[in-house]
Amino acid sequence: NLLANYKKMDDALREQTFTDIYDDSMWLINLVENLLAVTRIEGGQVNLTRSIELMDEVVSEALKHINRKSKEHTIRVTSGKDFILAHIDAKLIVQVIINLVDNAIKYTPVGSVIEIHTDQKEQWVTVSVSDNGPGIPDEQKPRIFDMFYSGANKVVDSRRSLGLGLSLCKSIVTAHGGTISVSDNQPNGTAFKFTLPAGEVELHE
Repeated sequence: NLLANYKKMDDALREQTFTDIYDDSMWLINLVENLLAVTRIEGGQVNLTRSIELMDEVVSEALKHINRKSKEHTIRVTSGKDFILAHIDAKLIVQVIINLVDNAIKYTPVGSVIEIHTDQKEQWVTVSVSDNGPGIPDEQKPRIFDMFYSGANKVVDSRRSLGLGLSLCKSIVTAHGGTISVSDNQPNGTAFKFTLPAGEVELHE
């Protein structure tokens, strides 16, 4: 009983206990928010607020909100072109990138490299989030975007096994008319890749 043992705890144990309570509370809030978001998007209750966005800025915004554990990993941002525009709801795509990077952090050891890469081919923008961690077994890949599914490779806090982040990513990308997939990274690790409709700048004379 926490209340009964509170006075017996030293300062370090109290601090750790409060940290655990806070982390679990934030995880639960995030779980509920993701569940509500998936339900609303898949139910057609969310109207996308689309605009032409520069993908460099979208990625930069996502990096501001990445899990604090990212300090234990190396995150690299690369691009196949200097000026990539997408026709998207920026806030939702920021959330997709956050979820994919947080997922990579959770499933890879400290010191792993996570790369966010953007590119464009004709009318589609591609975004990939890859890592050099242990990878995902082939038998898990078909279910990786299912609601509440979690594989067996998590290396950070195995209590948190209710997976909603990837399901939310799929819902958001699909709502944009894009696709999302997972594959093996080379020589090792995992790569998530999704597509978005490219944007064009309208020039007025």
